[in-house]
Amino acid sequence: MSVKTFSLTFILLLVTSLIHPGPWSDQPGHDLSSGETDFTDALGRIYESLHEPDLNCNAFYVGMLGFRSLCAKGLVIKDSLITIIDYSLPSSEDRFFVINLRQNKVICKTLVAHGRNSGELYASRFSNKMQSHQSAIGFYITGQPYQGGQGYSMMLTGVDTGYNDQARIRSIVVHGAQYVTHKYVEQYGRLGRSFGCPALPPQVNAKIINLIMEGSVLFSYYPDDVYLSSSHILSSYSSYQAGKPVL
Repeated sequence: MSVKTFSLTFILLLVTSLIHPGPWSDQPGHDLSSGETDFTDALGRIYESLHEPDLNCNAFYVGMLGFRSLCAKGLVIKDSLITIIDYSLPSSEDRFFVINLRQNKVICKTLVAHGRNSGELYASRFSNKMQSHQSAIGFYITGQPYQGGQGYSMMLTGVDTGYNDQARIRSIVVHGAQYVTHKYVEQYGRLGRSFGCPALPPQVNAKIINLIMEGSVLFSYYPDDVYLSSSHILSSYSSYQAGKPVL
């Protein structure tokens, strides 16, 4: 085994031990300890080893903080994956990332649409309300696939109270759409928009759903200070923000 391979394996084992339930479970009032500093340091090394400059480092860090919290709560079944949607990027760019946490690799990167009332090229408005036709930020757990009005689709359960916990009632699901293609971007300068669903390109929709379905974490990120400081899933964010590594 090479030194590089050994180092990467060691980092993966370290992060896995810190992510999963046990002494790392988030509790009210839980502050960052020296062990948590090890956690953020390890995340910095993992992020660098992904070699994916299009993935915002803060989106990754925050996503992993929430991932750890959800694992501790016993909500994650498929803990080898995390999906991050970075709504700070324009819809004309790939902003849907599926990360394999065992391989330490971005295994899928593609376009994704936002809600029609969230914005034009950029999404800047988000809602948890019925008929808002806006995207909702926060953490989701992926559900079962099904054949519906939008074709092959996947249910999402929003677990961020006050931010996306109406996802089932709003029928916010992952599905494919003809308006989510690079050809559409070339013609209109942006993607088409959904009623709030994270719609994917038709040619990769089924593959991605089959990969992340039934119990993995999907995180819709936007650098909203109110959300980041008030989400119950991100109870340790303020302490993390004060001590996070600079990449």
